[in-house]
Amino acid sequence: MSMKLAAAAAVVAAVVIVSGAGAYLLASDHDAGGIGTVSIYVKDAPSDWKHINVTFSEVKIHKADADNESGWYTLSLEAQTIDLVSLTNLSELLASGNVSAGKYTQIRIVITSVTGTKADGEIVNFTVPSGELKTTHPFNVTEDHTEALTLDFDLEHSIVQAGSGWKFKPVLGAIIEG
Repeated sequence: MSMKLAAAAAVVAAVVIVSGAGAYLLASDHDAGGIGTVSIYVKDAPSDWKHINVTFSEVKIHKADADNESGWYTLSLEAQTIDLVSLTNLSELLASGNVSAGKYTQIRIVITSVTGTKADGEIVNFTVPSGELKTTHPFNVTEDHTEALTLDFDLEHSIVQAGSGWKFKPVLGAIIEG
């Protein structure tokens, strides 16, 4: 009788161990293989300009601990040209996309052109020296959740008059999660 009791106890212990291991694997897969959504918004405060129209061509994010080739995810552009001056106390969706859950460490935004209208009505074509805005602000994407990031452009420091022309060197004032 004690042999049967010992065998039954061993079976119960094995079931508990296998169930626990299965739950652990499901939890691990849930974090590592699930899909979440990232949404990137842009906003800015008022400036001495009537319009600063920025044309974007690409938004990418990079997953932590991934190599440089396979770790990049390109998000779908929701708006290509945005007037940053019009975004006083507002934000506008720039890009969004479904990506694998996990930690991300970089955002790259490609800017193809910038035009502006000064307060006196003068139209200005900006040069964009780097053509790209890069930030290394880490953020997490969880499964079945949208991680919203708002990039607050600092126009006062992004707009530079250089010699006879104007340059747009994008500077972020803050990155707001939520």
